[in-house]
Formats: sequence, structure tokens, C-alpha cells
Amino acid sequence: MARSIALKAVYLVLAWVLMVSYQIFTQTALTTVTSFLGGSLPVLASWINSKADLTIFICSFAWMFVLSSLISIFMFGKERRLTIQFLVSLALTLTGSALLGLLHVVGLDLSNPSFLSQPFTLLFGNVFFAFFYLALPFIFMVAVDLGLMKIRK
Repeated sequence: MARSIALKAVYLVLAWVLMVSYQIFTQTALTTVTSFLGGSLPVLASWINSKADLTIFICSFAWMFVLSSLISIFMFGKERRLTIQFLVSLALTLTGSALLGLLHVVGLDLSNPSFLSQPFTLLFGNVFFAFFYLALPFIFMVAVDLGLMKIRK
């Protein structure tokens, strides 16, 4: 029983870390992708830039949705309920946002990845990695759905 509780706590912490880190680097990845698109598809790059907040929200929401869905499956199995999934999602979102806000107040602007270190700037400056990073929650959703379809057959 104690092992099960500890494992559930690890799942929650891992989901939270993934969600917060995704929020930190999404802006940089989006900037890299739109800069790349600006050369070949300036209209699309301009549209994405004008809707940057919406794009970041959709990508972050997708990741939060994937993580909260998986965490509720891992933690509650067949006993999961929509209310519990909502509360897990809300808790992950609120604690992530609160921590980022608190760190920003004390002078640590984690929304600026160059503040963290040069390797992150180089990594998210690569357009292929940045695009993959933005697409990751959607790729994950499709992969999980395909995996579940195979299991059900």
C-alpha cells in the first residue's frame, strides 16, 4: 500500500515537472518555428505571431490534458472519474502557474530559457527540435490512442 502511494506521488511530481517545463520553453520554441517560417511562409509566420498567446495556450493545454489523462489512468485505473481528473488537472495547473509566478516575483524569470543556460537556448534554437517540442503532446495523444486501439482489438 505504501509503495502504491509513493508511486502515485512520483507520477504526480513527474507530471507536474513535465507540465511546468513545457510552459517554460513553449514561447522559445514557437519563436524559433515562426522565425524559420518567416523565410518561406511569411503570411503563416505573421499569423502565428499575431496569435502567439493562443498558440501557446493550445500547446500547453494539450500537454496538460495528456498528462492529466495519463496520471488519472495510472493513479486511479478503472476507478477514475471526471471530477478527479479535473481536480488533478486543476492542481497541476495552479501549482505550476503559482510556482512560476512566485519565482518571477523573486527575480527568477524561468519564462526566459536563456536565463537557465546556454544549452537550452541552443537546443530550442534548432527549428526541428522546436517543432517537435511543440508537436510532442499531439504526437503523444495519437500514440496513446493507437496503442489503446491495439489493446482493445
